Amino acid sequence: MPASPVPSVPPLPRHEPRREDCPWCGSQRLRTRRRGGPPQYAPPRPALDECRDCRHTFHNPRSAAGTEPWGPSVRARVRLGHRSAARALHQRCPEPESWLDVGTGDADFPRTARSLFPYTSFDGLDPTHRVLRARAAERVEEAYVGRLTDPHIAARLRARYDVVSMFQHLERVPDPRAELRAALHVLRPGGHLLVDVADPRRLFTLLPGAPRPAGLRAELEARGCTVLTGARARRVVARKELSAP
Repeated sequence: MPASPVPSVPPLPRHEPRREDCPWCGSQRLRTRRRGGPPQYAPPRPALDECRDCRHTFHNPRSAAGTEPWGPSVRARVRLGHRSAARALHQRCPEPESWLDVGTGDADFPRTARSLFPYTSFDGLDPTHRVLRARAAERVEEAYVGRLTDPHIAARLRARYDVVSMFQHLERVPDPRAELRAALHVLRPGGHLLVDVADPRRLFTLLPGAPRPAGLRAELEARGCTVLTGARARRVVARKELSAP
């Protein structure tokens, strides 16, 4: 049989609309920590805003999903982070049957993690059509275009996965708390959530907007999860308890 054609990826807008409220707590008390760079920058340096109430820091406007300017050095660091995250999860859950990688893009993480989890079924979800290309390349078994907060996706994937992972994904969604709730919705009781967030204090970070570790931990515990990593860890592993809503 002839090989199936690889789906093309439609062009994307470079930035989302500027927002006047905090994506984490909804406060409108924002201050600009760094103004955007002049237009001759390639790509232009985005403005950096901070919430005066919860201290959440984010690019405003944010880059649209799938348009981040990742060069070779950043990709190399990302691959190292993926391997480290896969090993950390393997210590707590060595043989999950099903795994959903949220915001997977071209499914770089499932491709890396498969060496440690050869018998796990990896699926991918992304707001762009890149995930279809990842499925054609057999990096994921099932591909979903959209967000976890889309009602039809949430209904289809309810309590389906042993592991749900998010790598620097909460920085890129309009409502990160709603995204966390949706992740727990598709996670089976006893399953594990792996959240890796960027550190806005690091100069090479491209995606400020990560919730602070304390706020992320508190949100997960309020949702009936046990957080298995340290209080300041930016790679958070949590277990959804059997009694969680």
